[in-house]
Amino acid sequence: MKYTRITSCLAATIVAAALGSANSLAEPDCTAAAIQKIAPGDTVIDSAEGLAQPVSHCRIDGHIITRNPGPNRVNFRLQLPDKNWSGRYYFIGLGGSAGYVPTDSQIPAGNPLLAGFAVAGTDTGRQGSSGDWNFLRESEAKALDHNHRGAHVTAVATQAITRAYYDSDQLYRYTSGCSGGGRMSVQAIEKYPGDYDGVILGAPGGRSSGSMLKFIHAAQQMYREPGAWLSPAKLAMVDKQVTAACDGTDGVLDAVVADHRLCDFDVASLKCPADDKADCLTEPEIKSIKAILDGPRGPDGKLIAQPMQITNMTMWSQFLGQTPPPWSTEPTRENAMRASAGFTMATSLAHAYFGPDYDVLDFDFDNPEDLKRWWAAAERTGFGAPYSANLKGFYETGGKVILWNGRSDSCCGDLELEEYYHDAGRSLDEPEKLEEFVRLYQIPGMGHCGSGTGPLDAPDQFIREMIDWVENETPPGPVVAHRGTERADLIFADPDTGQVSGVVIPPPMGPARDFLLCSYPEIPVFNPTAGNTGQAVADADNWHCRAP
Repeated sequence: MKYTRITSCLAATIVAAALGSANSLAEPDCTAAAIQKIAPGDTVIDSAEGLAQPVSHCRIDGHIITRNPGPNRVNFRLQLPDKNWSGRYYFIGLGGSAGYVPTDSQIPAGNPLLAGFAVAGTDTGRQGSSGDWNFLRESEAKALDHNHRGAHVTAVATQAITRAYYDSDQLYRYTSGCSGGGRMSVQAIEKYPGDYDGVILGAPGGRSSGSMLKFIHAAQQMYREPGAWLSPAKLAMVDKQVTAACDGTDGVLDAVVADHRLCDFDVASLKCPADDKADCLTEPEIKSIKAILDGPRGPDGKLIAQPMQITNMTMWSQFLGQTPPPWSTEPTRENAMRASAGFTMATSLAHAYFGPDYDVLDFDFDNPEDLKRWWAAAERTGFGAPYSANLKGFYETGGKVILWNGRSDSCCGDLELEEYYHDAGRSLDEPEKLEEFVRLYQIPGMGHCGSGTGPLDAPDQFIREMIDWVENETPPGPVVAHRGTERADLIFADPDTGQVSGVVIPPPMGPARDFLLCSYPEIPVFNPTAGNTGQAVADADNWHCRAP
């Protein structure tokens, strides 16, 4: 069976007939004064100028002052293509705690102007490092704007300007993001169900700030005793052994463990017989790995957050540190890259919750009072409380959402998003209606928002599927994604160079190949009659989706 994808060229023509008149209008006036006239009353246009790159467009910078609580300044940017506008609007989801006004999409990377979209984004009402949450305790208005209000008022304003600029009643509204950007999308579909027609929502920071508790638990293991830290080299060694042992659990040998739950590997089998060496584990290292695989648990023994997966363990290094502790707590990107991103982010949030002198190494998972204080702080600040998964309002507005998560995401667990999917069904009067507007894809080999050993362009393909779903009422089914630059089809890439701009996640490792991604609960299955060769495995035609 052949699986086709909507190319960026085809996607750009889907509504061309309906929007031909908009594209043939006299050139709009790209000046601050002219844009101010068509902006909503609470919107201030700071500047507007015509730019030639990456395509000829009008770039508008502005802000909105939010109140009650407030005042607080929410900055935004809107980019409007001069030619070949597709009738589509794209809102950029930002990772971490945001903190800047974006020009390029994060996930997928690139500038959506190149695909004919109007493009909007916001700093969510605060400026600073995207790994810093201290502002949550410093300003109630900043906390509220970051949590959800800032993105909402930006979407309302920039959509109104886009419609007026092109003199068009029709506007297809999309947003995409991963991690913090996925969290922004969760807030939108739960609290402001009328903001978007199509939402591509990746790895939304777990179900709550329990992900930060997972990082605190992991950091405590790294500080536990001399030799407890897990170096990138040791994790890569274990990763190789785990993959070799569990590769065939999905019925095909392709150097990808499709489902971590099927992998039963005892890391104690790698114990060094004597002195520490590169190809074995010491007793403290084994203890650390087992503790992290067991995850953070409360005094009742129940999991607080999904543990890091045993697959693609190389990805753990992002959250366990590139260098051994002790680590600086500075919540900067530079420090997170040197030390441990998990430790610095979790410390920053704990400081927002409990004050600047709080030491996360003192958090006691066996003390119910510590956990009670954590969740009370999440409720108080509005950041980190469990998502409701109530999508009844989003269903009633006719919105569509594609949920996706890497199977080997060390940050934001795949099973937590699966749980969210089921809870969303229970939020409806008739749970079977979930299939009418929600799809969930679990991506083998993928780490946090990308990399690992999975596909490179899954989020790009999901946007194409969403366009077809919203504009042509064609629900997504099996989706073909790709690994390798020669196969990947990046929707926001420069057509001349094939390059993308913005925050680029490290590409996945492994030879070029196709991945067949199946809508949950179906799973991809390889046809053994095709022959278990690299060439056969790399061809999506030799895979099919079936119930697990």
